[in-house]
Amino acid sequence: MGFWNQSAGPLLLGTLSVATLHALIPSHWLAFAVVGRSQRWKTSRTLRTVALAGLGHVLFTTALGILVAFAGKALWKSIPPQIEHLAAGVVLIALGAYFCFRHHHHAANDHDPHVEKHAEPAGRRMPTTIMGTLAMGMTLSPCLDLLSIYVAASTQPWTLILAVSLLLCSVTLSVMLGLVWLTLKGLDKLRMPWIERYEGPLVGGTLILLGLLLFVIK
Repeated sequence: MGFWNQSAGPLLLGTLSVATLHALIPSHWLAFAVVGRSQRWKTSRTLRTVALAGLGHVLFTTALGILVAFAGKALWKSIPPQIEHLAAGVVLIALGAYFCFRHHHHAANDHDPHVEKHAEPAGRRMPTTIMGTLAMGMTLSPCLDLLSIYVAASTQPWTLILAVSLLLCSVTLSVMLGLVWLTLKGLDKLRMPWIERYEGPLVGGTLILLGLLLFVIK
C-alpha cells in the first residue's frame, strides 16, 4: 500500500492499543448498559444509542487529531487535559443524582395514600433526552491520549493519518458495542427481587461512581 513505511506499523499498533484501552473505561459502556437496562429498553435500542454516542466521540476525537496533525505539537499542548473527561463526568454524576432522586420521590409517593398511582410504560420511564444527554457527554469528551498518535503521524502521508483515524473509529465502536452487549446479556440473567426494588439507587450510585472515577483517571 502507498502509505506503508517504517512508521506505519508502530503508529497503527499504537492506535490499536490506545483505542482499545480507552474504550475499556467503564463510562464508555457500563453507563449505557445500566441505564438501558433500567429503562427496559430492547438491546437493539441501547446498542443504537451506544453507536451514536461512540460515533460522536470518535468523530470529535478524529477532528481534533487532524487539527493537531496539521498544526503540530503546539496545538496539542494547548489543549487542557481536564476537558477529556469533564463533560462525561458531569453528565454521569447528574444522571446518577436524577435516578436516586426519582427513586426517593417514587418511594415517598408509594407510601402516601393521597397520591394517585400511575404505572409507567416499560421502556419509557425516563425521557429519551436523558440518554441523548449521556451520548452528548460522551461526544464532548475526546480521547486526548490519541492526540499524541496524531502528533507522531503529523509528518506522515495523509493516507496513513486516514488509516489511523479509521482504525480509531472501528476499534472504539467495536469494543464499546461488544462490552455493552455482553453486559446486557449478563444483567438479563439477574432476577433478584432486591435488585428490582432498589434499582434506582443502584443505577444512580453506579453512574455517580463512574462520573467521579473519570476525574481521577489521568
